[in-house]
Amino acid sequence: MKTLKTIFMALLCVAFVSCSNSAPTPAEVAAKLDSHAPLTDSDYTVMIDYCGEYARSAQQYFDIINSQPTDSTAEYNRAAQDLANLKAASPYLDMFRTAIYAVSERQIGEKNAKKVEEYQKYEAFPLPAGAGPDLTLPDEVGLIEDMPDTDTAGVIATGDGIAIDEDVK
Repeated sequence: MKTLKTIFMALLCVAFVSCSNSAPTPAEVAAKLDSHAPLTDSDYTVMIDYCGEYARSAQQYFDIINSQPTDSTAEYNRAAQDLANLKAASPYLDMFRTAIYAVSERQIGEKNAKKVEEYQKYEAFPLPAGAGPDLTLPDEVGLIEDMPDTDTAGVIATGDGIAIDEDVK
């Protein structure tokens, strides 16, 4: 009887420890984002892994789409439909992407920054602020903090702006 009590207590302890150390689910992290609650490193890990696994799965479709000469080939359309189905199966993707774009690498922690480095090779992975070029603005070269004064040609003389990659001859 004493052996059974010991085994039962050991199982109870294991169950307690495993429940207390479990990572949050994507739904729990989404609820925290909706309520504007502070996020922990494990919350960022969940978001980064969620977006990273989507990006890893989506890359095969991006490879097909990018290799097609036009968007009217059967392969392109099939890959685009599969990509749309994958996105539809990822209900928190847009929410988590927005959250990742809004934070800096410093906020997500060193462990998560390494995960970002691993996932950034995938086309669909969002980078945290300051972790590389903003993939939503493909023509952006960099930010212009203070533009110099100009003459009276009507050009905006001061303020923030975006330098655009243009061919000037």
